[in-house]
Amino acid sequence: MNAVLPVLLALLAITDASFCGFRVAAGRDARIFKADFYRAAIRRGMLRGVFTTAAVGCGIAGACLFAPGLFSQLLVCARAILWVLLPYATLTLVGMGVWAAAEADVRTLASVVVLGPFTLIRPWVIAAAAVVGAWKAPGPTAALVTIAACGVQMAIEPWLNAGMRPRIPGGGSEGTVKQEITRLS
Repeated sequence: MNAVLPVLLALLAITDASFCGFRVAAGRDARIFKADFYRAAIRRGMLRGVFTTAAVGCGIAGACLFAPGLFSQLLVCARAILWVLLPYATLTLVGMGVWAAAEADVRTLASVVVLGPFTLIRPWVIAAAAVVGAWKAPGPTAALVTIAACGVQMAIEPWLNAGMRPRIPGGGSEGTVKQEITRLS
């Protein structure tokens, strides 16, 4: 059970980063067929999620080498964090499942009722997880590590957003837009 909690948190962090990649890309491309664009954005988010999760994991592993009891303290924090994150993640994944499997009207409902509001509350959920994890921490070092790890996760979406701009096929000139329309016809 000791290895399951960090792995579960890492999977949640990478999945969250993938969703962040999609959210950052949504509405930024003027093409009609955006599937490749969105897949690339999700991969970009996932890669940054893997990078940050590995960096945080290495930092925690290094800290645990110098503080022998820290790992067991962090497991207490991880259990507390999961009580906050798992309901949010479960509802988000159910909303994504409905969105992916349903017809257009139900997709819209899933976006409006679940996915949109959950995007807005994401920073608050991560902050709540940090507070609960730090509150349950048996020691100050575990509390600081918990807050830092949650802060890194919260910073992924702004990091993905940096450098993104609206994309218009062909640079946006009228002639290239007509060429794109002709190509699609």
